[in-house]
Amino acid sequence: MKDALEISDILYHAISDYQEKRILSAIAQGESSDAISTIFSHCMPNLDKAEGGKPETRGALAEGLVHYMLTVALIPSQRKTTLDTIEIDVAVPDARTLSSSPDDVVIICFAKTDQMQTIREQINKLKKIQPKSENIWIVTDKSISADVKVYSIDDDKFTFANIINDLISFLSNKKQSKLKIFRI
Repeated sequence: MKDALEISDILYHAISDYQEKRILSAIAQGESSDAISTIFSHCMPNLDKAEGGKPETRGALAEGLVHYMLTVALIPSQRKTTLDTIEIDVAVPDARTLSSSPDDVVIICFAKTDQMQTIREQINKLKKIQPKSENIWIVTDKSISADVKVYSIDDDKFTFANIINDLISFLSNKKQSKLKIFRI
């Protein structure tokens, strides 16, 4: 529990420094990637000092930042849920819609490991409940090759910064009213 508290303290300190108003403005202007990059890079020195830059820690930071961004933008999502005994980190908009209309749902998985076998097993489990591979988004420590959408939190290929913009783009193409983004 101490680790999670330290990660959230580091994250919320960086968010406070960046300012929620600026984050909302960045999201509304389609520039959430700048906010994510800045906040994440602001956290990394303190996180590395406290935790040693482990994949689990970096993944937990990424997950916390995504949860925050979804909340502040009022993007409908369901976090830490289970469908057919398969754990889901984030379902946008929710797991119930996943059962009835998988085309309208993105599952985001935070791979808190650098073990490829474990990551592949996570992806295969998610494919059992989300048949559309392009609607499975995985956040990994290092860039990997997979038949799902991969967001890397690696310094050299920091594609994670695009996740909220991509999510907004995905949602803007959906007809269902509950997929509308309300705050921005």
